[in-house]
Amino acid sequence: MKRSIIVANWKMYISSIADAHILATTVRNNVVSMDKTEVIFCPPSIWLTEVKQIIGKSTKISLGGQNIFYEPDGAYTGEISPLMLKEIAEYVIIGHSERREHFGETNFDVNEKVLASLRAGIKPIVCVGERKKSGNLVQPIRELHEALNHVPKKYYQDIIVAYEPIWAISNGIKGDNASPDYVARVANKLREIVHTDTPILYGGSVNSKNAKGYAERPEIDGVLVGGASVRAAEFIKICQIFNESRGILGGAK
Repeated sequence: MKRSIIVANWKMYISSIADAHILATTVRNNVVSMDKTEVIFCPPSIWLTEVKQIIGKSTKISLGGQNIFYEPDGAYTGEISPLMLKEIAEYVIIGHSERREHFGETNFDVNEKVLASLRAGIKPIVCVGERKKSGNLVQPIRELHEALNHVPKKYYQDIIVAYEPIWAISNGIKGDNASPDYVARVANKLREIVHTDTPILYGGSVNSKNAKGYAERPEIDGVLVGGASVRAAEFIKICQIFNESRGILGGAK
């Protein structure tokens, strides 16, 4: 069985480089022995280099950006191009609901960023999700289709899809997280659009208390963790839960 993918989206929660150093070092030291889990740190861009040095040559932890611009260069003050990011990171989060809500990103913008990241050799973590808890999957299905517009199918295996229902996103401790059964059904629907080997993650109020339910579902390849990812002990527990559950699932095959 392939390794679980646990993405740590630090967002803008860490306010000092010292705290970022402690968090990255603590997690690194505790996941080094986990052979069924891949961790992806997505810190603020200003700390990518620092975190990269902490990761070193670890095969258990990778680095990702929280955002990119779709042009390779030019007069775009404040933006980070795919060519810049690829020098240091392997992944990038694209289309997160917070980018859509606060910065007006559209499905067209998301598609442009997906295309740009793939051209640069960066693996996009494409976020999709519906706003209201209704069981209607029209929005995430449409978002995924439009995100993959003009993307050759041979690149689908280089993409990670993160299903993040907007109604479930919170601070990672208190939230109306989607049930594992529901997420598994959604994952199956989304997988019909992409490649069978395309990892599909869940994000939305993930914490150590509910992680086991997702880890036990083979349809769910991992989680995208927000608020809980900046609490070292909590995040390590999530990684341990997935690592142990994947070992059981793998042994059952």
